[in-house]
Amino acid sequence: MPVPVLLALCIALTDALTAFPPKFLVGNLNKDVVVKCNTSKPRVTWMQNGEPEPMAELVAEGQTLTIIGLDLPATGNYSCWAGGVLLDSTYVVVGDSGEEGRDASCQADSYRGSFRCSWTGPHSAVFRARLTHSDGSVGDWVPAAGHGGQFNANFTDPSFCPFAEELRPLQLRFEGISDTSFLNFSIHFFVRDIVRPDPPQALTAHLQEGRLHLAWAPPASWPLPKSYFALLYRLQYELPNGTKVDAFVEGTEKTSLQERVRRVRISCQDPYSYTNSSWSPWSGWREVDAAWLQRG
Repeated sequence: MPVPVLLALCIALTDALTAFPPKFLVGNLNKDVVVKCNTSKPRVTWMQNGEPEPMAELVAEGQTLTIIGLDLPATGNYSCWAGGVLLDSTYVVVGDSGEEGRDASCQADSYRGSFRCSWTGPHSAVFRARLTHSDGSVGDWVPAAGHGGQFNANFTDPSFCPFAEELRPLQLRFEGISDTSFLNFSIHFFVRDIVRPDPPQALTAHLQEGRLHLAWAPPASWPLPKSYFALLYRLQYELPNGTKVDAFVEGTEKTSLQERVRRVRISCQDPYSYTNSSWSPWSGWREVDAAWLQRG
C-alpha cells in the first residue's frame, strides 16, 4: 500500500480514538448492522480497523456491508476503499444502556449563564455534549476534555437572564463513544441550584483604636449590582490558642473585631438561593500584625 494511503488510514483511525468520530453507527448486540459507503463507485473493498481481513462475519454487496450478529470484536472503524483510495469510514459501536457516566454534575460561579460540568466514563471514551438553552434553542456540540475516565466541559447559555426567574430547567445531552460502546444520557438542572461563588477577594486587616478592622470585596465573577445580588459572608478567625471562630456578615463588606486574632479568612454564599447554595471555597489566610497578638 502506498505511503500516502497508509498515512490517511492512520489519521482516520487516530481521529476515531481521540476525537468524536464524524460518522458513527450504533448497533444492537447480536443483531445485524448495515454500513453504507458514501460513494458512487459500484464496487468497493472494506477494512476493519485497518485490517484487510476483518474479524467480523461480513456480507459485502455493492456499496453496503452487512455485519452479521454484531458483537464486541466486530466493533471499530470500517473504511471503504477503491483502487487504494480511502472513500469513506464509519465507526461502529454497540449501544450501552448501563448507568456509567450518568453521575454528571455542573457548577456555576455566578448567575451569568456560564458553568462547568464533569462526569466519569470509560477510560477509552471520547465525549461531546450539547446544551438546550433557556429559550428552547439547541446549542452546538461541545467536545469534552478527558483523562483517566474523568471528563469535563464548559458551557454558556447566551439567552440566560440573571434577573429573571428560571421557569424551566436547562438540559444537557451527553454522547460518548469508547472502543466498543456508545453512551447517551441527559441531565436537567436550574442554574440557581448549581451556583457556588468564587472566594471573596482583597481581604485586608488593620489595627485602629484598639480594634481589628477587616474589609474585602465580592468575587470578581459575581454579578452586579450588589443590592440585587447580595452575598452572605462567613469570616473565620483563629485565636492565639488555635481556636477557630466563625462570624457571619450580610449586606456589607467590612466589620471589626476586638479579640486578639492570629489570622483570618473569608467565604461567601448566596443567601437567597432556593436551595441554600454551597459556600464558596475559603480565601487564603490573612496574617495579622504580631503587635496585635502581644496586646494586653
